[in-house]
Amino acid sequence: MTPGSSLPPLQKNDGKYGLIALLLLLAAGGVWFFFKTDDPPPQAEAAEPVAEAPTRAQFAAEIEIPDEDAGLEDADEAPPPSKPGRSSQTRPEDWVCRGNLDAGELTAVLKGQPSKQVQTCYERGLKDNNLLQGSMTVLLTIGAHGSVRAVSVDGTLRDRQVYACVKRVARTWKFPKPSDGCVRTSVPFQMMPKL
Repeated sequence: MTPGSSLPPLQKNDGKYGLIALLLLLAAGGVWFFFKTDDPPPQAEAAEPVAEAPTRAQFAAEIEIPDEDAGLEDADEAPPPSKPGRSSQTRPEDWVCRGNLDAGELTAVLKGQPSKQVQTCYERGLKDNNLLQGSMTVLLTIGAHGSVRAVSVDGTLRDRQVYACVKRVARTWKFPKPSDGCVRTSVPFQMMPKL
């Protein structure tokens, strides 16, 4: 008789557990390979343009949009003094304007740079909401020297960022000098994405 061993006898498993482990490892690798994406992680700074969006080269030169209002240029065109108990803010519709500006001159100015600036404001809004569309009415008070004295924006577009941008750029617009003082006019814009 042979002396007893404290180890259990070896069993022959023909490597079936090793084969199962190898198959599981291959399956996990296949799943990872199938579901992995080639996209780099998103960056907060720069957004890639959508393939359907027109490239920058198709647009005119970049339009500068001021960040702040430069203030009043014409001292003789100050808004009427506020009444006691009222806010010091005056709206364009509160100003008394009896001047005249030829509609053709007004249209000629608006079809130039101002129209492009409004389009740029709208396109910035489209980056946040690609379904953004609607109408916008810009109420302008044009001073005696042709500069925009006050602006208000309203309409069905209902995008505060676009409205604020349009107000900023509208204050930079220059018109011909109206006859008989300042002029108030409303300018409609219809905004919809290009297909």
